[in-house]
Amino acid sequence: MTSQTTGKARRVITWILRILLGVTFLGIGIEKVTGTMGTLPFFDAIGWGQWFRYFSGALDIAGALLIFIPRWTSLGALIITCTVGLGTYLCYAKALFNPMFPLVMTLLAATLAWLAWRPKPS
Repeated sequence: MTSQTTGKARRVITWILRILLGVTFLGIGIEKVTGTMGTLPFFDAIGWGQWFRYFSGALDIAGALLIFIPRWTSLGALIITCTVGLGTYLCYAKALFNPMFPLVMTLLAATLAWLAWRPKPS
């Protein structure tokens, strides 16, 4: 496989992940901020208070919006990786529900952060 083919495949995968994660976490963030889709009982079960629901929802929305801006995709994906990674841990540690979905989302967001990373030229 040539370098040009590899670069093209990387761009395609990056765009697919941008769309998938951006739309998904924009929706998740809105659900958290509005308190719909079972987010109120989930955050009650965590025991950290509803302020954390608003905080994590705002981070999800910010991360999702940054994912759509090519220059900031890596930062947005890193934010999403941290929020959903914590959610994965909490689901597992508190036995709230099956942590498989948040685990897969964590891995996809981390993959996007890696794929979109562009180190500064020296």
